Amino acid sequence: MADNIADNQSQQAAVDAEQQNAQQYQLAPEVKEQMEMRLNGIMPKQPDAGNGEQKIEPQNSKQPAQNEPSTTVVDPFGVLKEKFGYNSAEDAMTEIEQLRKLKDAPLANEDFENELSLNIFRALQAGKKDVVYDYLSKETKIDGLLSKEITKDTAADYVKLGMQLKYPDLTEGEINFKFNKQFAIPAKPIQSVDEEPEAYQERLTQWQQTVNDKQMEMLIEAKFAKPEVEKFKSQLVFPEIYQDEGYAQYQKMLEQQAQSQEQQKKIDEEVKAAYKAMSPKNIETKLDFKDEANKIAFQFQYEPDAEGFAKAVEVASDIDKLWGLFYNQDGTPDRAKFLKFLYYGMNAEKAIMEAMKQSKNAAIKANIPDNSSNGLSRQTPQSMELSDIDKLMQLHGVSKR
Repeated sequence: MADNIADNQSQQAAVDAEQQNAQQYQLAPEVKEQMEMRLNGIMPKQPDAGNGEQKIEPQNSKQPAQNEPSTTVVDPFGVLKEKFGYNSAEDAMTEIEQLRKLKDAPLANEDFENELSLNIFRALQAGKKDVVYDYLSKETKIDGLLSKEITKDTAADYVKLGMQLKYPDLTEGEINFKFNKQFAIPAKPIQSVDEEPEAYQERLTQWQQTVNDKQMEMLIEAKFAKPEVEKFKSQLVFPEIYQDEGYAQYQKMLEQQAQSQEQQKKIDEEVKAAYKAMSPKNIETKLDFKDEANKIAFQFQYEPDAEGFAKAVEVASDIDKLWGLFYNQDGTPDRAKFLKFLYYGMNAEKAIMEAMKQSKNAAIKANIPDNSSNGLSRQTPQSMELSDIDKLMQLHGVSKR
């Protein structure tokens, strides 16, 4: 009996030890999920926010690598289109060219919102900053004051500005002195220790009466001053500075630039009209070629094709397009191309005549017998292919003379 109890106890102890070991080596749920994902491709279950159910992602769903750089396609013109409203690259280029022309052009009356803006700009260009500041200071002060009703809080400002306009030679300190002499309010009386309440009240009443009188007088004076301020506002004009020598020179320069631009505009219009009236016949080339020794005489004649002629007219009508032909892609001038253009333009007939001479000589040379072998073969230009008859004659040993 004792042996059976001992056996049972030992078996129970073994079972308890095995369960304890299993619990000891049981994996945490997070670790188990990671192992399932790495070894078997099973993604961990994700809770569904809507109904509390769990959702399993497909095993073969591709997840973006965290360290993989994202590729962003940048459309430069798309940025310009979105920000500035351009419909095409051509529209953007056209507006940029117009803005550059405006930048180089002198400013005129129509370039400003009003005459005052133009005068201020001219004064600043002439270095008259003090004139501009004085004018704007007066205008700002007057406009700010006239926008307010006359009250005990604004009356002092009306009176002081009226004094300043009436007596322009007075300084700000002198105006304040005159104002205080006329409208200063005495300090409020303080009751002394041995003063009777009735006596103090009498002095306080007198003081209040004085304050009321001063305020009333200041309100009346402010109402007198307001029409003067309004009148001054209507008569406020930007001072003339045309007598200044520097400004006069600047003004003359602007006028000359405007005249020059107007003249250039007329010239451009005349040039375009002149080229537009031309046809390919106007630039047709005719040259008489004579070779007395070989009894050759004919007239070379060439009339430009319509497409090439139209392109030439377009370039000739716009000097900017003409100069644009002689620049490399990196913006540097192609001087060799420009020099070649000038040379062949100035020596076109010479080049044509030389081409005809070389063509004639090549034709004559092609008909001279070649005596280097049997004396019966004619020299054939490398670029000239034999006809079928010539090939047949050569096949039978007959050379063409």
